[in-house]
Amino acid sequence: MSSTFYEGLERHHMSTVTSVLFVCAGNICRSPMAKALFRHLATSESKLANISVGSAGTIAMNGNLPNADSVEALQRGCGLQMVTHRARRLSRHVTADLVLTMDRETARDAKAMCPGNRIEMLGDYAGTAEEVADPYGGSRRRHRDTLAQIERLVPLAVARLVDDAVSAPPKFVRHRELPPTP
Repeated sequence: MSSTFYEGLERHHMSTVTSVLFVCAGNICRSPMAKALFRHLATSESKLANISVGSAGTIAMNGNLPNADSVEALQRGCGLQMVTHRARRLSRHVTADLVLTMDRETARDAKAMCPGNRIEMLGDYAGTAEEVADPYGGSRRRHRDTLAQIERLVPLAVARLVDDAVSAPPKFVRHRELPPTP
């Protein structure tokens, strides 16, 4: 094979994960907070610059607004906004390279709803095995405590994705079409 075959090809080390979906029950408290924090942290990691992030809920009602106490906790605790968030129900049509759920029950439900997707509990992926308790219906303090837990787990998930990107085999990206072989 001639050396011209490799002309225009570059080696890129990047994560094999290009999209992450956070999933909880109603998609109005935990998963939108995790999504907002993940998106914020990923912007400072060049290896994750092109990763897409979303959220959904196993029993979400499409279009629901985020819980006001979660919005306030995220704003006060992290300075991040999620007021434009609208709930989305998880379905087999929602795809991502990595689906991170907030608890084991949600993981079971997500696996039943989306067979074939890579689904892990956030705590397991982060290496702590923690379940993130649902603050819905609880006090403002409970929402702040949930955010504190998410603030511990999401940076661990980001770090793992960055580490995986560094150790991922290089991908070859074609910049131009090769001429047909005679």
